[in-house]
Amino acid sequence: MQITRIYADEHGGSHFSDAVIPLVTASLFPQLPPISTCAFSAQGRIKLFVTPAELRVFDFHTAPERQFAIALSGSIEYETSDGEVRRLAPGSVALIEDTWGRGHITRFAEGEQFCLFIPISNDLAVT
Repeated sequence: MQITRIYADEHGGSHFSDAVIPLVTASLFPQLPPISTCAFSAQGRIKLFVTPAELRVFDFHTAPERQFAIALSGSIEYETSDGEVRRLAPGSVALIEDTWGRGHITRFAEGEQFCLFIPISNDLAVT
């Protein structure tokens, strides 16, 4: 599965990369054939985040932990400290790993918006 990744380099600058999360075959339901799934350990609590309509920009900040960020409604725009900007459509998955350094800017589309944050362990390898 291809995703967008935000990470911090050795100097604390944040950057984007395109990453691939390996999928494995799993049987989730006995009556259905196996499907491809992403195997990872969720750490901590999964968070459903609702942005108020008036709060659209979070200036430079780091992620509180390594996590997947998924826009459930509206788009999310991220800007890394090197100036690159990417806009992710609803349903897009971003792996946010810049837990130190300068961080990134997050901008939300207009109106109330729903996002899902899933903290993950370090056992998930991306390429």
